[in-house]
Amino acid sequence: MSKIGNHIINLQEIPVLMDCPECSGKGEVEVDVPRPQSFSRDVGYIDTRWEVCEECLGNGEVYKPCSGCGETLTLWDGKDVQTCRECREGT
Repeated sequence: MSKIGNHIINLQEIPVLMDCPECSGKGEVEVDVPRPQSFSRDVGYIDTRWEVCEECLGNGEVYKPCSGCGETLTLWDGKDVQTCRECREGT
């Protein structure tokens, strides 16, 4: 196949990435950890710790979904668009 044909196929297959909405692109989220009352502590309290984000698995990026159908957008659709070609054309 020609170079242009290969380039077009790559644009149709490479997904667009965006910052993870769960961790804001950090890759980690702060979670609450309850510390109960015990013999050495007279009151319980809520502590926090950082864990790997389950949404992006610590990468900080997720695939950008189409706002219409939820399918993953590709570079063929464009980096700044919100809907895929099928949703825009109504097919």
